[in-house]
Amino acid sequence: MSSSTKPSTAASEITKEGEFRRQVSSFRSFVEPGPNAEFPAEAGRYHLYVSYACPWAHRTLIVRKLKGLDSLIGVSVVNYLMGPK
Repeated sequence: MSSSTKPSTAASEITKEGEFRRQVSSFRSFVEPGPNAEFPAEAGRYHLYVSYACPWAHRTLIVRKLKGLDSLIGVSVVNYLMGPK
């Protein structure tokens, strides 16, 4: 595999034994009900754009449904095909 096709991974994510260890996420805020929430769950405040080409898109759609946010957060599905630009 050439370096141009090799996936980029931070060296800090690979142990000396070659095991991949994901970094701790820096995203720790949540959409929550209540007027004092950092990100209040309000209809029309957020919109989710997903592409089915993204391997994590289905996770965002599942969480939106499981948390009961589907009536508050709209969804747009963008084209899965990425052009040259």
